[in-house]
Amino acid sequence: MRPFRSFLLLLVFLICFAGLSYILPWKLNLPGIEDIIPKEISGKLPLRHKTGPKAGAVTPDSLNITRKVSRGKQAPDLSLSSVPADSLKSRYPEPSEPASPPPLGSFLDSLRDSKGQVRIMYYGDSQIEGDRITSYLRDNLRKNGPGGTGPGLFLPVMPVTYTRSVYIRASSNWQRYNYLSFRNREITHRRLGPFMAFCRYLPEGSNSTAVTKAWIKVVPSVLADSSSMEYDVLRIFYTNRKEPVDLVVRSDKLPELNGTLEVTDQLKEFRCPLGKAGNLLIEFSGVGSPDIYGISIESDKGVIIDNIPQRGSAGLEFTMVDSLNLRQAFGLLKPDLIILHFGLNIVKNLSGSYTYYEKGLSRQIALLNRLCPPGTRFLLVGLTDMAYAEGDEIKPFPNLQMIMDAQKKAAGATNSVFWDAFGAMGGKSSIIKWFEMDPPLAKKDYIHFTDQGADTLAHAMMTQLFTASVPPPDTAHLVAAVNVVDTVSKVMADSGPGQAGQQGNESFFRTLAAWALRYDQTNPFIFTSPAFWIFFLFVLLGYSLIYKRLILRNLYLFLVSLFFYYKTGGFFLFILIFVTVIDYACGLLIYNARRKTARKIFVLASIISNLGLLGYFKYTGFIVSTVNSLFHTNFKVVDLLSSFSNSVLGTTFDISYIILPVGISFFTFQSLSYTIDVYRRKMEPVRNIVDFGFYVSFFPHLVAGPIVRASVFIPQIYQDFKITPREFSHALYMISKGLIKKVIISNFIAVNFIDRVFDMPSVYSGFENLLAIYGYGLQIYCDFSGYTDIAIGVALILGFRLPVNFNSPYKASNISDFWKRWHISLSQWLRDYLYISLGGNRNGKVRTCINLMITMLLGGLWHGANIRFIIWGGLHGIGLVINKIWEWLFGGVKTGRTIVKVISVFLTFQFVSFCWIFFRAPDLQSAGLMLHQIVRSFLPSSFSDLFRVYSSVFSLIAAGYLIHFLPEKFKESYRGIFIRIPLAAQVFIVLIVAVMLFQMRTNEILPFIYFRF
Repeated sequence: MRPFRSFLLLLVFLICFAGLSYILPWKLNLPGIEDIIPKEISGKLPLRHKTGPKAGAVTPDSLNITRKVSRGKQAPDLSLSSVPADSLKSRYPEPSEPASPPPLGSFLDSLRDSKGQVRIMYYGDSQIEGDRITSYLRDNLRKNGPGGTGPGLFLPVMPVTYTRSVYIRASSNWQRYNYLSFRNREITHRRLGPFMAFCRYLPEGSNSTAVTKAWIKVVPSVLADSSSMEYDVLRIFYTNRKEPVDLVVRSDKLPELNGTLEVTDQLKEFRCPLGKAGNLLIEFSGVGSPDIYGISIESDKGVIIDNIPQRGSAGLEFTMVDSLNLRQAFGLLKPDLIILHFGLNIVKNLSGSYTYYEKGLSRQIALLNRLCPPGTRFLLVGLTDMAYAEGDEIKPFPNLQMIMDAQKKAAGATNSVFWDAFGAMGGKSSIIKWFEMDPPLAKKDYIHFTDQGADTLAHAMMTQLFTASVPPPDTAHLVAAVNVVDTVSKVMADSGPGQAGQQGNESFFRTLAAWALRYDQTNPFIFTSPAFWIFFLFVLLGYSLIYKRLILRNLYLFLVSLFFYYKTGGFFLFILIFVTVIDYACGLLIYNARRKTARKIFVLASIISNLGLLGYFKYTGFIVSTVNSLFHTNFKVVDLLSSFSNSVLGTTFDISYIILPVGISFFTFQSLSYTIDVYRRKMEPVRNIVDFGFYVSFFPHLVAGPIVRASVFIPQIYQDFKITPREFSHALYMISKGLIKKVIISNFIAVNFIDRVFDMPSVYSGFENLLAIYGYGLQIYCDFSGYTDIAIGVALILGFRLPVNFNSPYKASNISDFWKRWHISLSQWLRDYLYISLGGNRNGKVRTCINLMITMLLGGLWHGANIRFIIWGGLHGIGLVINKIWEWLFGGVKTGRTIVKVISVFLTFQFVSFCWIFFRAPDLQSAGLMLHQIVRSFLPSSFSDLFRVYSSVFSLIAAGYLIHFLPEKFKESYRGIFIRIPLAAQVFIVLIVAVMLFQMRTNEILPFIYFRF
């Protein structure tokens, strides 16, 4: 199959795929041209859109709702750059009629007349993270009242450090403790303060021999309203039981301020003026650490609204903490209104009765009423609408009404105001409508809100509770955010006279060039994105013109690969070029060196340069934080590249953390294999730097493997192009299989079940946690092997053969067998270049075991700079050592008998699944919670409800494992059938697969898991 025929075939396929919705008379959820071509390019094309009603229109009472909006829908144009703020009210869903008079109208009246400070403390779960709802309330209540400044309360370590009010950066030695920390005996007291948590930078009870330092940096967000960007007063709430702690406060408008956190057992306040500063740096230094219960930036007068998110909480923790500490905190803060916005995490605990929740909420509010100053009012925000995906259908949770009834009863029993957020949204299935708005008001999980949705909900709250004359949500901050991200387009649009008209009349080719030259980190350039296949179409067109001339072919693919990496990783392209130049030179120097010492020096230079880059970008932060923790130092991480860019180019990158270049773990290992093989005299060096650069950067496997040996790939670059029809059919099969693995299985089960459980394991039963662990084993296999399958297929169409990287790994009968089947290119690299270099099994049994452990520990560290990956690698190392000892003692397990093999495979699979906990969990505490739930709280409240809610996810997991464990002969048979059928039939099958992928795709492109490594 010649490249031009491949180009024509892909072109015809894309035309058919994009043209189905224009040809077929049925109203189906099919793609159009605008779904394949980037919007800024398709906007320049004269596309004919379908008109008419949407198929499967959503009705509030519908239980089975089509997941995706029909492409032919005539949606209103709500693009951020074109919507005037004063028109939003008519375009957003209208809330239900406000109460008359508003339940908190008198509160608003008193707020207007107040000459002092009015404080609202807004508690909630992940729905309020990022200060999204509270930022709107803060801005509008200040406009309706006596003003006010500052973002309010925060802690050094927050669930989300970037909010719509401030960006919070803190030194790495800060730790956050909550009531689970008390249960796990990390702290000895329950004095947790208003956040139900506190922070400190030294472990409890420890004093360092030298002064320990910690810092907190607070910078106004570009999305903040003007009042939140002014810092008038700093308040720090703390206890300090050891030694006095020195405090230095620096800002952009004031001279340095110095103070001391005194020794005290009682909760105390440190206070200093800030004089409307905009940037703030708070530095602590002492031999001990205070307990920081909250830091507030505010004003003495006006409205202060505190955003207090508690991820994973049901709002039932107030009775678990020390009441005296809370009373002291509320006594200092003097809240006028406390808002409780919980319930998201109760929805996922399916139950036949929620009386326990009603009583729990009543106890919480009653306790708060006793602890707060007299006159404090309470507002309980009811559940918002939520739904879950089941195949192509979106269904409401069956327990929403019961939970809302429990919330209403709790509010009535405690004389609190209850707000029906569910009704304000529009009632049942309103979350679907919110998701389908343009821009969407709800996120793809049908649970959380977007920024626009949070503004809309806050607008409804203001309208119904405080006053009926509230301005609609303002999207000016969102327009600013878009302009910040899309800087290249902005520069082009702003160049020359008549900017607005010029943008509308900009030529198609200029728009295409702007898109091609822009790196957009929010839209990854990966195999599952339509943009990649448009790119590959043009690659094939150019390739068909020069593929017979080897020099031009290699140069062309080298440049194409560099362009691909730029679109994927931005200006880290220079790192790839640097590695290429260094190892090309080292290869020549090693080969031409006459003395062995010189050869060692040059190969060492290659190793140091590659591992040095890898170590700097990947492990600097981990090493610095570990050293600071062990030796109580205060070393800081500095991104040298960003610092250089800021000083030379005038950019404003944050230099306090280091960004990891995509694919660096893969291309450094691949390039290293070349210089080591040249050093070992296994191959001659490449004479042409373009050929070597092509080997290092070949785009199909560049960012996530497989790691291809130079001895395997380089001979192919000097061979003429040749691909048989069977090989082309095999390539189509591999690409289709890889996309099915990634989009239909991996993405779907991750978004709809696995990510939820791993993010909040304590909310789910042990049974659900166990299913999530097994599900993740399938997810990561389908994700990573899916990428490899696509890479093999794409490379084969270009005439290059990449090695197999997976071979049904969960069929392994022992850990050694598993690593012969899983990520084969990495395991062989570790074996040949690390394990054997350490001595392998040549120096006795004890040394063999040590070498195995070192290899696997470093293999775990290769995956990420985190103790979790080291534990994961160490567990696999222990497994390999045990397997090796078993072989020495008993000669290995004889798996000839079926029952023995089944037991061996089962036990190996359980061990590998157990290890995945540490690989996937966000931290060790979450891993511990998962194991705790499995051991102590295994049974869910209802198996029938559980399997009904997650039926599509569990079905996909079961089907995925069933296919994985099918005999290889059976899988080879249907691959053979696909290869033997006519090409037209193959294309038709692939077209059906593409339509399925379009139906199952998530709204955001999910990068492959191994991109982060």
